[in-house]
Formats: sequence, C-alpha cells, structure tokens
Amino acid sequence: MAELDPKVARVVDRATHDDDSDEDALIAALEDDSELDAFREQRLQQLHAEFSRAKEMRATEHGTYAEIKDEKALMDITTSTKFCVVHFFKPDFNRCRIMDGHLEVSIWAF
Repeated sequence: MAELDPKVARVVDRATHDDDSDEDALIAALEDDSELDAFREQRLQQLHAEFSRAKEMRATEHGTYAEIKDEKALMDITTSTKFCVVHFFKPDFNRCRIMDGHLEVSIWAF
C-alpha cells in the first residue's frame, strides 16, 4: 500500500486525537496549505499568459488560411512571421486542388 503524504498523516492523526470524525473539517484542513496556494497562483499566471498569447495570435490572424494575390502583402507576412506555410496554387493542377482542400480543412483556430 502507498504511503500517506506527511501533511495528510498529520491532519488525520490530529483528527483522531481530537476525536473529531468530521470529513469536511479534515478536507478543509488539507486545503489550507501555503504550498497549494503558491502552486495555484503560479498556474493562474500561466493560464493568463497563455490566454494573452492566444488573444495576440488571433489579433494577428495567426492560424488562418487566406488567398494573397499581392506580392508585397505576401512578403510582409512571410518576413514578419516566424513560421509560415505558402502554397502556390494553380487551379488547373489536380494536386494543387487536393493540397488546397487539405489546407482549408487542417487550419486550426485559436
């Protein structure tokens, strides 16, 4: 059988010495932990940073599929973005139509 966490063991021992079998009080005592609060705060900061990143990516149209006919616009996009996929589409080639269809389906939104 797995060993109990030391904090859990202390709380359970204290509860048995106090002759208190209230499970809610035991859980409340376990939840009152500064380490958990620090972990929770760190996780909230991570989620906030990820949300800000996703919002920024959406604002810059990251992850979108668009037809660009202007050469200057293409150069602006490819030079300002770290990763970019460019597909030169020729409508009379069947493989180009297939690739175009795959790109339209596989674009993921943020």
